[in-house]
Amino acid sequence: KYGECSMNLLAKIKNRLYREFNTDWKVVAMDLNRALIDLQEKYQQANQHIADLEKIVAIYKEKENSK
Repeated sequence: KYGECSMNLLAKIKNRLYREFNTDWKVVAMDLNRALIDLQEKYQQANQHIADLEKIVAIYKEKENSK
């Protein structure tokens, strides 16, 4: 009876720890995923800004060449 009770308790502790670890892992993964998405959005905005500036420079170069 004692062995069965202690095994049951150990199983409960193991399941509880596993659930907490698994939940923590999921939270960390979700946080990292959100951070990655944010960085990708900033990267895309920076690339768009660079492309816009390159177009403006091209227009000014065209005006200079036509003088």
